[in-house]
Amino acid sequence: MPLIAVAYVKGRPGATTTALGLAALAPAHARPVVVEADPSGGDLIRRLGLAATPSVVDLAAAARGTTPAEDALAAGTQEAVIGQVGVPVVVAPAGGAQTRAALPELTGAGRAVLTTRERLLVADCGRLAPGPAAWPLLRLADVVLVMARARTDDLAHLREALADLVDVGAGRLVVLLAAGGLYPAAEVADVLTRHVVKELARDPNAIDVLGPLPTDRKAAAVLGGDLLAARRWRRLPLMRAYTGLLDTLAPHLPITASTPTDFREETPR
Repeated sequence: MPLIAVAYVKGRPGATTTALGLAALAPAHARPVVVEADPSGGDLIRRLGLAATPSVVDLAAAARGTTPAEDALAAGTQEAVIGQVGVPVVVAPAGGAQTRAALPELTGAGRAVLTTRERLLVADCGRLAPGPAAWPLLRLADVVLVMARARTDDLAHLREALADLVDVGAGRLVVLLAAGGLYPAAEVADVLTRHVVKELARDPNAIDVLGPLPTDRKAAAVLGGDLLAARRWRRLPLMRAYTGLLDTLAPHLPITASTPTDFREETPR
């Protein structure tokens, strides 16, 4: 399945909200699934009032054998409802220990549960830290979406992580600027690209900078389970931004040939 890995390196710029928003707004043919893969533990159980099981632990258990990817996902998913849209999610327990134990079962050699081409999978990888937990998942991703606010401290931490992020795999590296930044996207792109070229000696096209996302408390509250979605919830500024982001990323997200590959061909669910 096409895989978007959503992560960050500093602060809390809204990775979980973004992962859920992308899945909620993806068209039906993409058959999206959100997987909480944050090594520090998940948030969706409490945010959305979901059950503790099934979870990423059940998905990992199903992935150990010869279970087909679709059946393994079915063993780990439950449904969250966002604006009358059912979004399959694989939740993670709080605390992180069980998630850290499960991730190698999902990303090891021969594991196909996250890499078939029949669904759009959006993995919430949380904060990137040294260690083996989430990085193997990033190597599998078609798009690595790293969120940051356009502020000096966030960007300094991001710049220090760029060498690892550029080298993490063949997927597209995109920096998505969250709301609340100080600098325009063009300026951030210039600084990061110069660092990639001059300090890392890498291809200047190795990184894209998109955003910033709009400040939209109402949409964030809908995705966080604190506000019931109104009839036109997809027209909220943040939801529109996520839809535009999906359109931008579509060329990098291969869906099986039997389904459309351009997200704009189908009205979101």
